[in-house]
Amino acid sequence: MVASTPQSRPASPSWEVIMLDTRRSFLKNLAGVSSSFLIFQSPPPPIPTPRRRTPVDPPPPAEPQDAENPVDTSRITQRARLQAQEKEFRETMARLFAKVQDLKAQVDALHSSDIFSIAIFKQTQEIEKLAKQLRNYAKP
Repeated sequence: MVASTPQSRPASPSWEVIMLDTRRSFLKNLAGVSSSFLIFQSPPPPIPTPRRRTPVDPPPPAEPQDAENPVDTSRITQRARLQAQEKEFRETMARLFAKVQDLKAQVDALHSSDIFSIAIFKQTQEIEKLAKQLRNYAKP
């Protein structure tokens, strides 16, 4: 290992200061020259205009329609389907209401110290099943 002695160092720190100043000036000049090249560079190419989209012809319908009697069957079938769903919903709601009333009557007739019967348990399961059906009908 070589020990550094005061004689191996330069006598004055000015040499380091001069070196740092020349490095700084060199870097400043380099940055200025490179930025001027970027500024005076040719303008960027113009932005291309987007292409126009041509409309695509729709495929022919699966079922040919009468030219004399054009009927929008999709609306008619959708309306019929919605009416059938509403009818099922209302019927299920009526059954649920009847079962809940019957269960309430049975539970009210029970004494608080009696044990629930299996019939009451099965009725609650049927009520839950009807409630799930109603929830599925209500989903879009």
